Amino acid sequence: MVQKSSEKAVRGRPRSFDTDQVLGAVRDTFWRFGFAGTSMDQLAAATGLHKPSLYGAFGDKKRLYLAALNHYLAEVSADFALALSRDSWLKSATELLDQSIELFLRGKDGANGCFMMHTAMTETNSDPEILHVVRDAMDRLDKAVARRFRIAIEQGEFPEGADPEALSMIIVGCHYEISARSRAGYSRKELKAMADRAIRVVKEFGGAREAGSVH
Repeated sequence: MVQKSSEKAVRGRPRSFDTDQVLGAVRDTFWRFGFAGTSMDQLAAATGLHKPSLYGAFGDKKRLYLAALNHYLAEVSADFALALSRDSWLKSATELLDQSIELFLRGKDGANGCFMMHTAMTETNSDPEILHVVRDAMDRLDKAVARRFRIAIEQGEFPEGADPEALSMIIVGCHYEISARSRAGYSRKELKAMADRAIRVVKEFGGAREAGSVH
């Protein structure tokens, strides 16, 4: 899921602003208004920078959006990678979905849900570059979660015949469903109940073995 930043450094004098803070403000503005609904005037106001400074540091509105999107995806990827490093599939899947709930409920001014899904999906039909970023991020998450289930199968947490890709689809599908429902105003309690149901489906569908059981 990690994306390469599309931000381009300005030659000459060094920047006099914190890039992470600026991209955070840019992200929150796009998150609230969407890509098409956000103007450079709004981005300048949100960041406290003049439009020429934004153009000089990042390029046009699309380049600024992609820099914010890639920055967001890199942060999310790092958090998910940590979750997937836990010592059991159950801890990994539970932590990943808990992180999804926290992430998608943190938006400001009602801008809940996944930043990528909310802002980028509407642009994928007309912009191949944004489509590529979205597809790459989704593919990376699919592969990372499937890899974690493959390890769980190798370690005997599931029977050898379990399908890691199918198990991954359940967790990843719940991740995106949490995004949609948080956007629709569902509560933390409702989202957690949905995540718990997804975990139960994985256990039953995959034939998960209890810790310490004989393989």
